Amino acid sequence: MTSSLLAQTRKLAYHFNVKYLSCLAAYLVSAFVLVAAEVKVAALHPLLGDMARKIGGEQVEVVDLLKPAGNLHAFEPTTREMAAASGARLVLASGKQLEPYLGRLKDSLPATTRILDLGASVPDVPVQDGGSHAEHEHDDDCCNHGPNDPHWWHTPGNMKRAARSLAAELSKLDPEHAASYKENLKQWNREMDELNAWARSTVTAIPAENRVLVTGHAAMGHFCKEYGFRMIPIQGISREDEGNTARLASILARLREQKIPAIFTEVNASPKMLDTIARQLGVPTAPLITDGLSADRHDFPTMFRYNVETMQKLLQNKK
Repeated sequence: MTSSLLAQTRKLAYHFNVKYLSCLAAYLVSAFVLVAAEVKVAALHPLLGDMARKIGGEQVEVVDLLKPAGNLHAFEPTTREMAAASGARLVLASGKQLEPYLGRLKDSLPATTRILDLGASVPDVPVQDGGSHAEHEHDDDCCNHGPNDPHWWHTPGNMKRAARSLAAELSKLDPEHAASYKENLKQWNREMDELNAWARSTVTAIPAENRVLVTGHAAMGHFCKEYGFRMIPIQGISREDEGNTARLASILARLREQKIPAIFTEVNASPKMLDTIARQLGVPTAPLITDGLSADRHDFPTMFRYNVETMQKLLQNKK
């Protein structure tokens, strides 16, 4: 074999070994990541899934069963979604009657899988009745959750309560990494405290008489109680009501009497009826993320900042 041919052979062998070792290293890294996830978690709401990723870190694998652009009130896990959650040791639920299918879900899960009701760690807030819907029946989507507002994820304080429950449960399932969960919880709490301080400062720019949230359904009760707002949910409005002039006149009279400064439509819901009411009253509108579902704002800090900034923009001017 000539020296030049020998040199080329050695060069090819070298590049082959480098490529082989690179592939092997990539495989080992991926295998390590898979092994590192000690606990698989399935979340029934994207905000809960994001919180699980923050608290669990690399020790937790999270599967979101309800997608960010989904329908909270119509959702129930399908066979495909349950297959994706196969092997989950923990299922995170909002609770407070938001998931009427939980009993059926529990029956379909292995005995080793636990459903953690995070809403149980949050005090109940009764639905505020602003008087705008006292004379009609409520539709099922907005009112089948009992007398309390189940949308508890609208305050940093509530998210801290839920995170404490989650960190405690993860520590039970994976005690070897309890210190990591505890440290992640501390970081989460610091972020929630900063968000709370920012929100309180931002709200001061809104005149007290303007701190009124007129929305399509009663979903902002926890926020209103925490930050001193009054909620007026126009519950029960549906497509069938769009041509009901008597009903519309009654709602307009009530809202005009209360001199409401703005109306807030809802992301992922039709704004048509609320836009009609706003035009009649001559007030501005903007969408809020009331169900915690948004294609591009599906973590709590982003959603919370968006909602507060939207409120400030519409409500900061005096009547």
